[in-house]
Amino acid sequence: MSRRTLTFRGGTRTAVGFVVAFALLLTGAMPVKRAVSDASGPVTLAFRISVFVLLAGIALAALRREGIGIADLGLSSRHLLPAVATFGGVWVTLNLLGVGVAATTGNPWGLGFLRETTPVLVAGLPAPRVTTLLFYFLVVGMVEEFTMRGYLQTKVVALLGDDTRPRVALGILTASLVFGLGHVPSALVAGASVRGAFSAVAVSAASGVAFGVLYETTRNLYFVGLLHGLGDTWPLVVDWMNWSGSALGAFLLGIAGIYLGAALAYRYWALDTDLTPVIRRWESSRSASAAEGAVPTEAPGSGSE
Repeated sequence: MSRRTLTFRGGTRTAVGFVVAFALLLTGAMPVKRAVSDASGPVTLAFRISVFVLLAGIALAALRREGIGIADLGLSSRHLLPAVATFGGVWVTLNLLGVGVAATTGNPWGLGFLRETTPVLVAGLPAPRVTTLLFYFLVVGMVEEFTMRGYLQTKVVALLGDDTRPRVALGILTASLVFGLGHVPSALVAGASVRGAFSAVAVSAASGVAFGVLYETTRNLYFVGLLHGLGDTWPLVVDWMNWSGSALGAFLLGIAGIYLGAALAYRYWALDTDLTPVIRRWESSRSASAAEGAVPTEAPGSGSE
């Protein structure tokens, strides 16, 4: 079984600085977002992409201070193909499930729903639905998972000192809460009430917990990022969001089962490789007394590909 130790060197200040920079970026982007709300499609898209580029830059700066490479977090070239293959299996299985539930419950299904159910992020662009899918899969999903799960969740576990289940759970919950709060500015710009903003936090935090568990299971940010993009767009051959009753319940349970099954299958397949190593996360700035008897003996596994 592959084992690796990740030693973070930035201390608590780096984690706090990351969260503060994250909050300042999203808050500062609010007036700009309002200003470009009526701008042309290319301008609006460029603004949205720039926010995520800056967010990724904040995480990269934090990682540089930590002495950790992106490959250590599950973003190496060796992680890409297995992630795409596993995600492809998830997407096909979800469609088969959707067709089965639709046929059983009398709901419509067909290839036309691939177009009808895909949202349009910005009007006025060539192939707006394709642009939307590319934006959510390659930008939103990847950047948010890289920053929240890849860096922040992993960092919190390192600060806590070991990878026992309660502390990993706390790391997942912390990153998920920050992730949920990060959706407040967008909700307010969209005109949401205080209750609506709270709802956005709750839903986003809950999805963050799910993605956090999937990341801990697979150690593959590409895979989790692709699932994140899927959850933002749902390009399927059924319109399950308009279902109700037993059809909706069966499909939601199916989604959970397929996601977890795919993650566990990935982990089982890759357990004896570097794709899903047993990682011990450690913070070098912890006091000597806290570290006594628990200092890792393996060399830190840092670097990038």
